[in-house]
Amino acid sequence: MNNSQHHVIMVASENAALSGGKVGGVGDVVRDIPLALASLGWESTVLIPSYGFLHLKNPSRLILTLEVPFRGQRFIVEFWEAESKNPQRTVGNQSVRHILVHHPWISGEPIYFNDPSDQPFARDASKYALFSSAVGKFLRTPGMEGVLHLHDWHTATLLLLRDLHPEFFHLHKFKTIYTIHNLGIQGTRPMRNDNSSLEAWFPELFRSVDWVQHWKDPRYDSWMYTPMFTGIRFAHLVNTVSPTYSQEILRTSNHTNGFFGGEGLEPLLQFVNNEGRLHGILNGCEYPETVIHPPEVGRGYRLPVTENHNSLITIHNVLNLILDELKAGKVSIGGLTHEECESRFQWLQEQEIELLLTSVTRVTEQKVRLFCEKDSFGTIAIDSIAASLNEKNGIFIMLGTGTPEYERYLSGASRYHERFLFVRGFSEKIAQQLYASGTMFLMPSLYEPCGISQMVAMREGQPCVVHGVGGLKDTVWHDVNGFVFEGWTMSDKVNHFIGTVRHTIDIFLNGKEHWERIKHAALDSRFRWEDAARNYVEMYKGN
Repeated sequence: MNNSQHHVIMVASENAALSGGKVGGVGDVVRDIPLALASLGWESTVLIPSYGFLHLKNPSRLILTLEVPFRGQRFIVEFWEAESKNPQRTVGNQSVRHILVHHPWISGEPIYFNDPSDQPFARDASKYALFSSAVGKFLRTPGMEGVLHLHDWHTATLLLLRDLHPEFFHLHKFKTIYTIHNLGIQGTRPMRNDNSSLEAWFPELFRSVDWVQHWKDPRYDSWMYTPMFTGIRFAHLVNTVSPTYSQEILRTSNHTNGFFGGEGLEPLLQFVNNEGRLHGILNGCEYPETVIHPPEVGRGYRLPVTENHNSLITIHNVLNLILDELKAGKVSIGGLTHEECESRFQWLQEQEIELLLTSVTRVTEQKVRLFCEKDSFGTIAIDSIAASLNEKNGIFIMLGTGTPEYERYLSGASRYHERFLFVRGFSEKIAQQLYASGTMFLMPSLYEPCGISQMVAMREGQPCVVHGVGGLKDTVWHDVNGFVFEGWTMSDKVNHFIGTVRHTIDIFLNGKEHWERIKHAALDSRFRWEDAARNYVEMYKGN
């Protein structure tokens, strides 16, 4: 990999090309963009932390050890080269390298820590500061030439080290691209007087503090360091993962009304946008051209779109799979004991179910709050949707895990509503089957930088009901390949969400030609990584 003119070095917190290397969407991007770039003649080196286990879980070999500065000491850090879990997908064999950065202090649970509210990001920020120091040293080794592409707040400290730390001035040779995956998570920590602070990580920088005014977060009276702010301000070019999100973040957030915009960084983002440095590049999705896996595996599998794959037998197969995963201890049904689960499943198997609503999601405010809010009549959205299913002989299955308060709320709803199953946890088998077998996919995110679930559902011929924000607005078009709702206030959004779900159910049950047209359009929609890669290449080559 010596072609520095067509070489990108990606630094991120996740990489779904490696077993155990993915938590969210950033892992998919870091897995798929290098492969798409390879088809355009670009080579990639991808660096993420090992978190203490990835170099053991994936076939790996130790290639290098380096001394790196951290906490006023010299830390010995290991670099392991790992093989992709899908080596057959590597283009040209040598086009993508996966490097794992290993040190005992760079660990997680298994990747990210869940720090208490009075110490947000404390452990994660510290480990990513050490990770940044290690990557900075690695980029001084032979062959490390090309474009430096940083992903989210976890990697932005590299830019601070580049400009302020004498051991990292070599980083100035790299053109830097900074990708915002989720502006709501910024990594803010104190600059001083804390064990997890910039001064604790790199005390040598504080022999003088003349530089602080240029690097501290201006939103705070005290000295605070925000990696997301640093990445946006000091990278050569910045992008979001959808065009619409790049425009939404220029506006001020209004959480009361359910609008998530610049999250306090909109003045900086407006400045960067006016300079022509802010871009929006839509993520992509894999589109297998042939059926590779048998139906029980799920991925890449779909019945011909002309067949009714939402038949009674298919829905019962989904229920049987969930029951199997439940018995294996891989998931639980929120709000139900084991005996109650068996009783519920037996009852559902006896029903002539026509309609399967699905959702595969992280259970966070961003993803599920609209399910738990009231409409203008005081009815909670999940209650209203469940009532519709009683009338229309359908069921709603949600798979996910996340914030305890939302898990508890959805567990309570699952216990109360016989036709709503909150499958707590994550099972790839269940997820694949829900994507392949559902009637319609519900994704009412308050905000969505891009979103991948809606693309996967459409790929399997399942129309989506989505909130018209971010990447959802860029991929789902109302009454064309899916259904979109909007609203200025929270109650407006809930009203329109409920109304759109009911409208969609009515089309499925009473307007078969209309439904087939939309289902075909969903199935035919294409959002390819190759298109995203071409846009990234323009950024890599541009000024």
